[in-house]
Amino acid sequence: MMLFPNTGFQRKEGDWRLNLHGWRFKSSRRNTLLGKSSSSIAERIARLLASSEQIVYFNDTFQRDRLKPFMVEDKSKEEIFILIGKKHNYTTQTDTEGQFRTSFIIPNEDVQEIKQTLKNDQVITYQAVGDNGDQWEGKVHLLERRGLSIISDIDDTIKISEVVDKIRLVANTFIHGFRVVSGMPEVYRGWKERYNCSFHYLSAMPDQLYAVTKDFIDDHQFPDGTFHMRHFRWSSASIYNFVHSVDTKMHKINHLRYFIFNSLRSLVLIGDSGERDPEIYGFVARKYPKRVHQIFIRAVKGEKGDEERFLKAFEGVPREKWMVFTDPINELPKDLNITLSPS
Repeated sequence: MMLFPNTGFQRKEGDWRLNLHGWRFKSSRRNTLLGKSSSSIAERIARLLASSEQIVYFNDTFQRDRLKPFMVEDKSKEEIFILIGKKHNYTTQTDTEGQFRTSFIIPNEDVQEIKQTLKNDQVITYQAVGDNGDQWEGKVHLLERRGLSIISDIDDTIKISEVVDKIRLVANTFIHGFRVVSGMPEVYRGWKERYNCSFHYLSAMPDQLYAVTKDFIDDHQFPDGTFHMRHFRWSSASIYNFVHSVDTKMHKINHLRYFIFNSLRSLVLIGDSGERDPEIYGFVARKYPKRVHQIFIRAVKGEKGDEERFLKAFEGVPREKWMVFTDPINELPKDLNITLSPS
């Protein structure tokens, strides 16, 4: 089972809506084949992820630890038993892709009791138990009604993926070691220290890559946070098509709306020019101008902020609200010019 760190929003009534997201799976014949050292097997697996011209370029150099989560079998319609603290037990069920997404309303006094037990003001844990009795621990990051949330893309925003190039995207995802965008960890840590803001990693990449992506976040000392990724389906033609699909746009817009509808928090949105982040963030900023405090877009090709694409994407958004950058350390502000109201 894989449990993705998610959000817990305090409601205006004072209680909490805790959001849980997990994925239940089991080994399959594909995963058994992956363990064998065979270039023909590696090529066969690669064909499921890349196009024919890319296979020649990649050969058999795929990192198996990144491929393994794609080779498992989803466990659908399985009951999952949820335990939150000592008082709250629930049952949910996985869908056809082995996923469960659910939320529970928990009284504030019970959440405070769990926080005291764990000695953590911002994160509480829960237990998820499968039908075979195995138990896993998940995390919920608690968000008070008011505050500051940093919502960040991952690929080409904090991790170099080169999503605009089919071959390099797959190579950077499945072959090469993950590379950090220089300066981004320091900027994020500075904001965390100054504002005690929450961080939320909103990505178009498959949630099958969550574990290795979380390792990347931890290894480079980015602030801990929630993860909101998409589940890869074998009906997708390739990773490239998956990332650049219309579903990706809606995935990001829907999550941003969920943040806005469930709290009064101010949002800082960070993305890059390689995907549709400018257009998505511009749309959300026009729709909810009082909630989006600032937008930062990393220019993956060195673009300038006065280029037509950005002017169109951010039409109607005050110029002081958005910025295109290439050098995080020297261009991104340490002071976000925001005064946080008490909760």
